[in-house]
Amino acid sequence: MAWWLKNDLRMIQNNLRDIDAGMDVEAWFREIEKSHCNCVMVGAGGITSFYPTKLPYQTPSPYLKGDLLKEIVRVCHAHGVRVIARFDFSKTHARLLTEHPEWYYVSEAGEHLLYNDTAATCVCGEYQQRLSIEILREVLENYPVDGIFFNMFGFQTRDYSNVEHGICNCPACRKAYLDYCGRDLPQGEDWKADETYAAFKEQVVGDLLLRIRRAVKAINPEVAICTYHHKGVDIIREESNSAVDRPLPFFLYSASENCQSAVGSWGGEKTMLNCAINAVDIFYRFQGVSPELTKIRLYENLAAGSQLDFCIIGDFADYPDRAGVEAMREVFGVHARNAGVYGHFQSLSRALLYRPRKNDPEYLGWFNLLKEGHVPFDVLDHPAAVEKPERAAGYAVVLVPDPARAPAAMLRAARESGAKLLFSGLVDGEATEALAQLGARFQRTLRSTRAAYLSVADKARFPSFPQRDWVILDREFGVFDGCIGALPLVRPARFGPPERCFGHEIGAEKGLLLREDGQCAAFPFRLGRLYHDYGYADHRDLALDVLRGFAPEAFLLQTNAPACVEIFWHGLPDGRTILQLLNLSGFNGLGVEPCLPVPDVEIALPCQVLSVQPLEGAPAPDIRPANEGTLLRFAPLGRYQAFLLL
Repeated sequence: MAWWLKNDLRMIQNNLRDIDAGMDVEAWFREIEKSHCNCVMVGAGGITSFYPTKLPYQTPSPYLKGDLLKEIVRVCHAHGVRVIARFDFSKTHARLLTEHPEWYYVSEAGEHLLYNDTAATCVCGEYQQRLSIEILREVLENYPVDGIFFNMFGFQTRDYSNVEHGICNCPACRKAYLDYCGRDLPQGEDWKADETYAAFKEQVVGDLLLRIRRAVKAINPEVAICTYHHKGVDIIREESNSAVDRPLPFFLYSASENCQSAVGSWGGEKTMLNCAINAVDIFYRFQGVSPELTKIRLYENLAAGSQLDFCIIGDFADYPDRAGVEAMREVFGVHARNAGVYGHFQSLSRALLYRPRKNDPEYLGWFNLLKEGHVPFDVLDHPAAVEKPERAAGYAVVLVPDPARAPAAMLRAARESGAKLLFSGLVDGEATEALAQLGARFQRTLRSTRAAYLSVADKARFPSFPQRDWVILDREFGVFDGCIGALPLVRPARFGPPERCFGHEIGAEKGLLLREDGQCAAFPFRLGRLYHDYGYADHRDLALDVLRGFAPEAFLLQTNAPACVEIFWHGLPDGRTILQLLNLSGFNGLGVEPCLPVPDVEIALPCQVLSVQPLEGAPAPDIRPANEGTLLRFAPLGRYQAFLLL
């Protein structure tokens, strides 16, 4: 087995600055040892070389006294710690721009992208296409590193101040795009929504990553390749990070979502490193987020079946925020003391959630409500759904936000295996395969439903609404016929002044579409988006009521746990299962404080449990038989508890 498939890393990335080229490696490693760390990521080449390079298109740190990379590899390997070398080919020192302007990004206005003393390169240019491989070759032939990582790989159009500079118009880009599709590059803002250009970028990045892979593996097949992409890599990297200008809502499940989307899509072939970024923002690299947020991110990594990854800027010696480092060490310690347990989970989920694209609000709303409803589920990312549609087979239900994007082969694989399909956001006639599966015919789209509602008066179908009959609707609503309908539309009426607020009518339009045999259903409105944007429990409860009636098999766990308790239940290779509880209380929508103990939690499992082994000294739950399964009653929950069940 390749070392990265052991899925057992506890990695720290010291994002080295030029001034760190002269750091005390022995003192730095003492901090690594304190952290239960078994893998480090450190700067090697690209913008700055942290070793004495012989290549004229690299720029060594002016603070380099000897060979920092050599010393780090020597010390780490002497103590059994792996080293991943970090490269950033997205920029070079600006001195090279005058010598080789053809390597660099060019805006539509004909300007290069300069930032401090660096110039942005283009992924289509010779520097990234050919010379980057020569830089990798120099490192791999001279240093026994265990892996390589590329930062900011691909088409970069924003600078470090988050200013958007637009599509690259360098000669290499113009020629490559013309060869790809016979057209000139899109202009103005059109490129952002141009699907042909998006496909072009994917092909350029994927082809380069595959060429890099061939070159690297020819030198040393035991070197792991890692970046923020799935093509050609051994380890997929993602980040859970914060930003001061990022719009709300704050997504507390970032680490779970990043890990579950990779594990569910590529597990067994690749592993995942989701980095808990300590910094508040790129602008504020020297202050960390709440230590409690760092713990949540790392515990979610661990609980979702992934590895641990933490990053700070520079060396420990002069880093002014020690709280995040201590939070990291807590979680790394849990992983280290139970290393034989984590990293080889087997899915027990009966529900699969399709991810149409990263950060899609319809999808994120469903991710949120399933977590809060304690429905175990796997995630299948769009690229994996295209390349490996068979991964959708074998579930009781496949949940499909944005059905127009869902690959037809994935939907057919799910149906042929006996899975039910539940679509959300079916607002027009573009999702032809979804409509065929549903047996519905598109009539029209209501573009505005402001002041409209959905009737949940059918309490047999919607038991979560004993005292409420209407739930708000907003945005587009699709009207269809050809299948059974439920959840009637309450048509908009006047909403002001108060004296005129009447006249609502129950229409013939339905907010829930059902195929006659009960194997396929759809919400013809953006239910996930409504929950993502507004956070009303009504939309979550409506979705869960429908799912419970449509695919009750998805509800493996029965629990009274509040929505703030994230529950993970997986199988282990030795036949046991592991139940993990993460207490997300202390989150006020913006920041994360220490959690409050959650008392009186009960979880009913659909299997016999003979014994429970708590990890990390957690109190053992009370065990009782219940309805052909087992009822577990827990002591008040702290931040994280894990239990091995037999």
